[in-house]
Amino acid sequence: MTKPSAPADAKSVAKPSGSALTLVLLSTVAFAMKGLLAKYVYATGMTVDGLLLLRFLIAMPFFWIGVYLFGKHRPGERTMKPVDILWGALYGGLFFAAALFDFTAVSVIDVTVSRIVLFTFPAIVLILECLHKWRLPPLRQFVCFAVTYVGLVLVLAPNGIGAVSDQLWLGASLAFASALTYACYLYFGQRMISVIGSMHFAAMVNTMAGVSMIIYELIVTKPLNLNVDGVLWTAGISIFCTVIPFFLLFEGIRRIGATQAALISLSGPAMTFFAAWLLLGEVLTTAQALGFAIVIVGVASIKNGVTLAGLGRLLARPFFSATGRRGLGDVNATDTDGEPATGASGKGA
Repeated sequence: MTKPSAPADAKSVAKPSGSALTLVLLSTVAFAMKGLLAKYVYATGMTVDGLLLLRFLIAMPFFWIGVYLFGKHRPGERTMKPVDILWGALYGGLFFAAALFDFTAVSVIDVTVSRIVLFTFPAIVLILECLHKWRLPPLRQFVCFAVTYVGLVLVLAPNGIGAVSDQLWLGASLAFASALTYACYLYFGQRMISVIGSMHFAAMVNTMAGVSMIIYELIVTKPLNLNVDGVLWTAGISIFCTVIPFFLLFEGIRRIGATQAALISLSGPAMTFFAAWLLLGEVLTTAQALGFAIVIVGVASIKNGVTLAGLGRLLARPFFSATGRRGLGDVNATDTDGEPATGASGKGA
């Protein structure tokens, strides 16, 4: 009597893995448009501070509405406690810093270049995982790290280091600072996602990030230059490039962990590159395009074989279930190369 139900059970547990990867991919598409739309906001005369302040304030109520409407269907291990607010303040501060660095970088350099630099955050997540678990990464990962950053050098300095302008160095440094703070927030926050639930975590982190932004603005008192067109563009960023993708991303992390989620983001820079070329007319030189390809392959190869087949499998995974290969428990237990995954099981924080 138990044999007929086995295929159905296997099929039912395989589906969440595919759906989780799809959630992360959809969030990547939305996040990829964020920097592009920011350029339109800056074109209206609004400043970085004005965009960020409005973005957090507009997004904040939508996050809590989402918690009220759907939070009970995405429960964590327990209800929220006062101590969670303190941890939320920490993670919210990290996210605020990442957003500030990111949007400032976009205001200084091209969207495409800033996205490629920011795209190195999956490598940083894996480095944090190695440091947190007190183990050295395999030799293959060291090689992939080196390859990734060689590609990054080609993107930033196609004509040599000496030819890089001060403005590009500033923008690249800000983008890398964003990648570093975002990686820390993503990796160490994943345990809290499983504890209080993905939707509660997203709402609390963005609320605390908004509070951090208000405090920051009270201290620096920079001009905001608010205007109608800028507010409308910012509202679009807040809803379609912040609220919706956040819920998708954190629900994906809750199911598969930050490491796997970070790897799916490899498609983000390609989406930004195409959109920036189509809408803003940004074009990479031949050397930069080569560096862009090297970065993509390097990050993809950190946890997957250095083959086009491995890259294709990673890109295709969100669209196909793992039926016949492994169950949900195995997906959460191992990464693509058989190493322990950094999932929402509690070992990530």
